[in-house]
Amino acid sequence: MMKSKLKALAGIIGAAILVSGCSGTPSSSSAAPASPASSAGGSESSSAAASQSESQASGTEESGFRAEKERTLTVFMTESSNQPIKDFAPAQQEIFKKTNVKIEFEIGNSDKRSILLATNNLPDVVSIDTSSMREYGPTGIFVNVTDYLNQGKMPNLKKFYDEIPNMKKREVDGILWACPMVARNEAANGFGPVLRADLLEKHNIPTPQTFDELLEAMKKLKEIYPDSKPWTGRKGTTNMLKTISYMLGSGYGGNGLYYDYDLQKYVFGPATPEFKAVLGYLNQAYAAGVLDPDFATTTGDTLSAQMSSGQSFLFIDNSGFGQNYTKTLRKTDPEGKLQIIPIPENSFGQRRAILYETVLPGGAYAVNAKTKDPDTVMSFMDWMYSQEGSDISNYGVEGMSFEYDADGQPHFIQDYIMQFKDAEPSTYYAVYSELGITKLNFSLWAANTMTSFEIEKMVGNWDDLTDEYWKIVEADDAYVTPIIDPSLSSEDSERVKDLTADLTTMLEQEYNKYIMGIEPIDNYDKVIAKAIEMGAEEIANIYNTANGKV
Repeated sequence: MMKSKLKALAGIIGAAILVSGCSGTPSSSSAAPASPASSAGGSESSSAAASQSESQASGTEESGFRAEKERTLTVFMTESSNQPIKDFAPAQQEIFKKTNVKIEFEIGNSDKRSILLATNNLPDVVSIDTSSMREYGPTGIFVNVTDYLNQGKMPNLKKFYDEIPNMKKREVDGILWACPMVARNEAANGFGPVLRADLLEKHNIPTPQTFDELLEAMKKLKEIYPDSKPWTGRKGTTNMLKTISYMLGSGYGGNGLYYDYDLQKYVFGPATPEFKAVLGYLNQAYAAGVLDPDFATTTGDTLSAQMSSGQSFLFIDNSGFGQNYTKTLRKTDPEGKLQIIPIPENSFGQRRAILYETVLPGGAYAVNAKTKDPDTVMSFMDWMYSQEGSDISNYGVEGMSFEYDADGQPHFIQDYIMQFKDAEPSTYYAVYSELGITKLNFSLWAANTMTSFEIEKMVGNWDDLTDEYWKIVEADDAYVTPIIDPSLSSEDSERVKDLTADLTTMLEQEYNKYIMGIEPIDNYDKVIAKAIEMGAEEIANIYNTANGKV
């Protein structure tokens, strides 16, 4: 346990020194930007969705929470370049008015958060992912959420806990160490290939049905536009592997482990022969001048700039991004059109992709165990799951930015929204940032697609391209609904962490060698053997054993 913590902390502090003075201004890759289609893949039963609708029908019913004394709550957040977080935005002002709790944000990147966790130097509340919750929860640095649920002190969260069985998978040894974000009426999409459909049509290139045909199509466009970088991405090599490996017949997950829906089990992707096919395909694309030569250092800004300017023609990532890129592209190329295509067939004869999670998107908020008056803080966190808390944190201020309809449902006010028409990167991101709302701000029952759809339709941005996009995704039977990883014991979590740390260090030094052709692809067999020796299959076995107990 100590070995992995010291190794991780040393690497983090080393990175922080290199970028000293910049930790408060995260790069665009510090958080995955959302889009109108950035959360998807409902994995819960219809009863959970129905219960959410019943809760929403309560309209303006208030929860009754209000702190006896004015309280300032510091909340650590990472920030998306698409949706900057503002201090004391209207939603936070309204929260303060309703609850007597003033939110002050501490903004940083993932490295800063890791340092805060590893040194137990936390603000009152910190946004974390599932792996951090499992790693640090048992150390006692967070408030035990399960205790509050069992004591009946968090009735709003308890309602979701009872309705959503997968929330139990967030526990460690039966304890929930953070408040999971619950998605509010999300639409389903995922990673997919988005390309310049107008250029294919212009140059009589058929829509690719296989990944080989996709590569050939990009080669043709490279010949026609020799100064282009046909295929680009964001956040470097590991994100590229995360977004494309499953489609190509293997998988990567967050750090190599993924659930294979065809095999019905967990697999450590980079330690399998199928992963050679992924690297081999990327090598072909790189050698042909199709893959961006700077693929290893791309950022969110790289992807946005190159797709919106026409320098690149393909990305394989959150497919919803294409709609915003098209709007910018059409300012200089009125005929430009970025559109998703059905998932192509890979070299193993498979068509496969994974939707986003639409009920538990993965984020959570942990409360510092040393925070002042934790009972009040936990009551406030529970209020954030209420109808009132969710409406404010997703719509802003009643009478200013939203109003209720006859059924008690919130809707944006058009006059307010129209102020942001044609804003970059989109109207809805501008609204979200200005109000301080939705999934990328501080919200526990959080909207994203529901609110973006309403805004896009309100300002007239919902067009045939958008309708076409959603119809393509909905009709594509290559997509599967994601499962949520099983809960691990603290002992298993620590073992996985130790093994993963060493494997990640070794493997991340290898990927680019094979993609760039520095090493012949057949030599990757040695990497597979070394990964197995270092415990790759043990990690998969731990997860498969835990999954069998669910």
